[in-house]
Amino acid sequence: MKGKYSVILGFLGQLQDRFANYHQPRNLAEKLAAVAEVQGATGIEPVFPGDFQDMTFESYRQLLARHNLAVSSVNINLKNEAKFHQGALTSTDPGIRAEAVRYMKTGMDWAAELGANLITVCPLADGHDYPFEIDYGKAWQWMVDCLTEAAEYRPDVRLSVEYKQSEPRAKVIVPNVGVVLYLCEQIGLDNVGLTLDTGHSLYINESPAQAIHLAAQANRLFLVHINDNYRNWDWDLIPGSVNYWDWLETVLALEAVNYNGWLVSDVFPSRTDPVETLSAGYRAIQNAQTFLDKFGRDRLNEMIQQRDVIKTFDALQEFITG
Repeated sequence: MKGKYSVILGFLGQLQDRFANYHQPRNLAEKLAAVAEVQGATGIEPVFPGDFQDMTFESYRQLLARHNLAVSSVNINLKNEAKFHQGALTSTDPGIRAEAVRYMKTGMDWAAELGANLITVCPLADGHDYPFEIDYGKAWQWMVDCLTEAAEYRPDVRLSVEYKQSEPRAKVIVPNVGVVLYLCEQIGLDNVGLTLDTGHSLYINESPAQAIHLAAQANRLFLVHINDNYRNWDWDLIPGSVNYWDWLETVLALEAVNYNGWLVSDVFPSRTDPVETLSAGYRAIQNAQTFLDKFGRDRLNEMIQQRDVIKTFDALQEFITG
């Protein structure tokens, strides 16, 4: 795996949850200057439209060049604004659905101009909170139609769908890896794929490593977001800080499928310093790779083939304790 390290730009500004605000607001230039201080970070994932206000293609390129940063992908926000609260890709209002498609198309133009050629969208406003709230069949077809229209607009730009089980909707329309892969097959376009968020996968008791293999075998693994949690909520903690064996297996899986895309930090540094926290995310990647270097990938893969889990964990724990 030769993945490059990127960070979601919003985590370098003011953050908020349901109870409090954290850190001071930063404008775009200040956020990029902060990213430049993050260990190992060579890219950003800006959010459209918020991180593109009052910018031109050329002014954005100049700002990136000043800090020697690339754009890993453009994140399309289809949940935050009031017009999308009842759904974006699945709104009953065709005008709202058209607006969501316009956001994706504009984001694709930005991605192409900034050299990313990739957008990612997590349709968190699309789903339901109660039984009998939506027509599931119509909602699904509307989403397929919207994503198809956007993907056909620019075949040179990849459109990656990120899944999540819930939040802010109680039930999001794309909750797991299988549903997104089915969605990709229904759309049937080569430039539509999947964003794997390790925390979202853990939260629904998936194995992120298995999800990686499934997406890669379908040629749909376009982007990876990295974080961790306690499998009870999407806490966006530093990768490997809670579920270390899952994290190690995730890195091993990314190497096994020859993933060479971006690893994007999706960590929420509310009570910790953002630059230090996102730097720790980069070290989590490096440390997992060092672990595998020293333990031996061939040795570990051979143990996996033997399926002797007791022998495997004895060896791993003996390695840790020396």
